[in-house]
Amino acid sequence: MSLRFASAFGLQTPPLPKGPPYLCLDLIDWVGFPFWLEPYDSRLIDIHHGEPAPTPPLENLEGMIRYWEEHPEWMDMLNPQSPVFEDKQIESALYLDFWGNHVPVEKKVLDIGGGVGRITQILLQKNCSIDLVDPDLRSLWRAVSMAAGGPGSLDVHWSTGEHMPDLGVFDCAVACEVLNYVEDPQKIVDRIYTSLKPGGTLLISLEARWGWAMSSDVAAGSIESFFTDGIVHVPHDRWIRTYTREDVIKLLYRFSSIQLQPSHYAFSGPFEMATGLLPLEKAIKIERRFRNHPIACKLNRAWMVIAHK
Repeated sequence: MSLRFASAFGLQTPPLPKGPPYLCLDLIDWVGFPFWLEPYDSRLIDIHHGEPAPTPPLENLEGMIRYWEEHPEWMDMLNPQSPVFEDKQIESALYLDFWGNHVPVEKKVLDIGGGVGRITQILLQKNCSIDLVDPDLRSLWRAVSMAAGGPGSLDVHWSTGEHMPDLGVFDCAVACEVLNYVEDPQKIVDRIYTSLKPGGTLLISLEARWGWAMSSDVAAGSIESFFTDGIVHVPHDRWIRTYTREDVIKLLYRFSSIQLQPSHYAFSGPFEMATGLLPLEKAIKIERRFRNHPIACKLNRAWMVIAHK
């Protein structure tokens, strides 16, 4: 449901400005305010309250809920005090470096799996109007708080991508680090395609097959997965679908043009220990060197994509 259907937990629900979407400048009363929304996917209610997920891909939510309880500083990645703040800022800058002038300005944007609003925050600064869809209610609380008082307009929806409602027509859609963790990525991409206006843009990042297999946080004993369907399952913690170049192209078959770039060689990738933590300018340069190397180029941890309808 939209933020207009949000209700407080035993408190008075803050007022909303005219909308949706809502001018972020007028959402100040929502800062730090947890709220309840009816989800478009009813399975999310039990998971939110700590029940086991009904399918392996939804087990990612079990892990997220546990991390919010045990290590909220890691989940709150937009907080400068978070131990992952700097890493996430550099990673976002890598995306923006590739997406370039395809990043929308003053446009209507759909952010699928936007979480706490890492990309949403960037687009709000460009005065975009954003509908953010995510299956984790706690992340939506944080996304609204981070947006409040700033530029742009926002509405949020508690849903999986497969069950999201018709939210209208968009100039651009973003699916950043989400299509690896869903039950039916093709269904979601098809929904996105339908929601885009003619010539609309889809900006994506995805986990790549072999670079992910060599990363420091790969699940022990999962090597056979990379030789078969590329799906890694750590029960009740994470479920990840990794993609080859061919997988990505097949997923986006309806789009008229696709720009695909390998990424994350040093940053969160197999060469992270060798390069160490790099400032943004050096991180971009070393990524380009790996991308142009005849052997290292095949060991990217991620794909970055620009697709046009």
